[in-house]
Amino acid sequence: MEKILEGSLARFEVPDLLTFLNMGNRSGVFVLERPTQESKLFFREGKPVFANSTKEEFRLGNMLVRLGKVTPEALEKILQRQAKVGHRIGQALLSEKVLGEDELASFLKVQVSEVIFDTFNWHEGGFTFFDRIPPPATAVTLEMDIQNLIMEGVRRIDERGRLNEFFPDLNMVVEAVANPERVKQSITLTQDEWRVFFLVDSRRSLSEICRLAGNPDEMATLQILRHLVVAKFLVVVPPAAPSLPLILQVPAGAPAEGTQKLGEAMPAPGSFSIEFNPPAPQRSKPDDTKEIVRPQAIPYLSNAKKLTVSRLILVKNGADTSFPLTRDTYTLGRHRNNDIVINDPKVSSFHARIDRSPEGFVLVDLKSRNGSFINGKKVESGVLTTGDEIRLGTAKIVYKVDYTSAD
Repeated sequence: MEKILEGSLARFEVPDLLTFLNMGNRSGVFVLERPTQESKLFFREGKPVFANSTKEEFRLGNMLVRLGKVTPEALEKILQRQAKVGHRIGQALLSEKVLGEDELASFLKVQVSEVIFDTFNWHEGGFTFFDRIPPPATAVTLEMDIQNLIMEGVRRIDERGRLNEFFPDLNMVVEAVANPERVKQSITLTQDEWRVFFLVDSRRSLSEICRLAGNPDEMATLQILRHLVVAKFLVVVPPAAPSLPLILQVPAGAPAEGTQKLGEAMPAPGSFSIEFNPPAPQRSKPDDTKEIVRPQAIPYLSNAKKLTVSRLILVKNGADTSFPLTRDTYTLGRHRNNDIVINDPKVSSFHARIDRSPEGFVLVDLKSRNGSFINGKKVESGVLTTGDEIRLGTAKIVYKVDYTSAD
């Protein structure tokens, strides 16, 4: 038994240690000890696949009682009857037909995940990793992406009291670490988490993302950002020099310093057709994500009814200028940090957002001073259809769909 890693949990966060072992593609057992408890997490090729703990709460019988699957009295009678033939609790529950084999396997996987999630709260004690120690031969093991596992674990920890410590300066910029295309194919997030993730563009600050997310509870958005940082989707860095945004010049006038006009950036397109074949998720191994992660967390656009390829069209001086919507979210407003800057005093600093959704693109008003309009009607949010006219201040922009897949 070769010891290759050890240290104090007062100096390291458990999610960081799990990520380190994952990056090293390690196989073995990760032992965490504190005065009242010992937990063991078994790794196979960098993934935690099994875990057990000395804590009574995580025994299978206690967990089934807590989940309402069996009453304490019924469980006690089952164990007394089965003790005479030497059955362990899993065998006893199968023999008494309380659980089927698939259901038992599912609960055992939940048990493993609960042991792992519990360690995320450990800030005392020590850890040791022993190389090449396999899990028990009869163990029911997990198969899921470690970032999904970590993300679900940090969702379950109430860290609001530590957010000020974690984010000491809300002017710091958020950058994506994980490849967004890889995230779309293999990771499950809640709708709110997806929305926040796609607001990250390596130039928006924490405070700007909180404002653009549209949630009046800033702490809730910061908590999502913290979860994404801990799961290694994002990183927070000092502010960067401002980049050059696109600008819709309304009314006509000199552009602000450091900006460029939309018409100059994107020439009017000619006639063209689009063929789009989105890659299907490929999973060569079984995946237990649905067993562990809450139902609200879904793969990117997993419930999408159709695929929409669209653009915005600015009609000015008799000429059309197009801006293709190739990303998942865009913000519009007078502030330079928007994706589309509208130089109009009647437009709010962060006026509106356009999001890709299962139904197509959606215009969302960001509590602007003068409101957002679709075809002359003031809206808080609305699904866009081809030919719709969006009005923000005096700017009028036409939404055009170039391609829609079959339902």
